[in-house]
Amino acid sequence: MAQQYGFPAIAAFGRIDSRRANAGKPAKHKVRYFLASRQLSAKRLLAVVLTHWGIENNLDWVLDAVFDEDACRSREDHAPENLAVIRKLAINILQATPGPPRISHKMLQARWNNDFLLCTLAHIR
Repeated sequence: MAQQYGFPAIAAFGRIDSRRANAGKPAKHKVRYFLASRQLSAKRLLAVVLTHWGIENNLDWVLDAVFDEDACRSREDHAPENLAVIRKLAINILQATPGPPRISHKMLQARWNNDFLLCTLAHIR
């Protein structure tokens, strides 16, 4: 399969079946397929997928809670993609900057203290 579709690094593929039930609604069944660059047990594949979505969900929460991304009304041309890249870059820079553990506190400190702002900008790599 790896040779047929031009993905030489594929060593395995997996399938995860999931069901989600909400009160008063019928359960939804979803099948997802994953490609892997090495052999994984079913338990390990599930752990990797859950970890990925945990990171993704955490990033989405930070983007919404700290940057209020859901309230942004940029909808035309490349504006939504450009702003998303800038927000994610800002998160990475703030996470790399020493100081308060919370990103929102680092943002406030950068607004109030020019020395901290310059320290933050120095962490761009």
